[in-house]
Amino acid sequence: MKRRNVLAALGMISGGAAIASGTGAFTSVEADRDVAVQVANDSSAFLALNAIGPNAPYMSTSNGQLGIDLTGSNTSGISGGQGVNTSAVTVFEDMFEVQNQGTQDVEVEITPLTFVETDSGNTLIVLIVPETGFPSVTVSPGDGETYSLVVDVFPSGTSPNLELDDTMTVTGEAP
Repeated sequence: MKRRNVLAALGMISGGAAIASGTGAFTSVEADRDVAVQVANDSSAFLALNAIGPNAPYMSTSNGQLGIDLTGSNTSGISGGQGVNTSAVTVFEDMFEVQNQGTQDVEVEITPLTFVETDSGNTLIVLIVPETGFPSVTVSPGDGETYSLVVDVFPSGTSPNLELDDTMTVTGEAP
């Protein structure tokens, strides 16, 4: 009889402990947490865009956003030039860098890499060329990818009046 009492007592203690401690499951939870987000200029963002090297003056910054400006209206300290030569291939090495200032590897891609403008048989081609990866590259934290520019003009007449005003998209995504 004592054995039965001991077993019964142990069973009651075990059942009570299970009820008191629960099983770890829950139906719902609601918790408030702080969120802080700050918008930064291209050069200060987690995926930074910076003009670099001797061709940096061909880059322009407007409202904190980096852009390419090969026109006569570029006010970045370039004197004299109004644009690229006709019937010529012009190369701008190491114009800008995309730098990973985040905490994990990022797959960086610029689209489109090629821009084409035509008018009356004249053709203007602009190619954005990454230094190491094509068309995308993995950039580790603290590292960057350098981009150059190749511009080619095929005129059918003596003085083509071609202009290109378009947008490139820089994408950074964790692999």
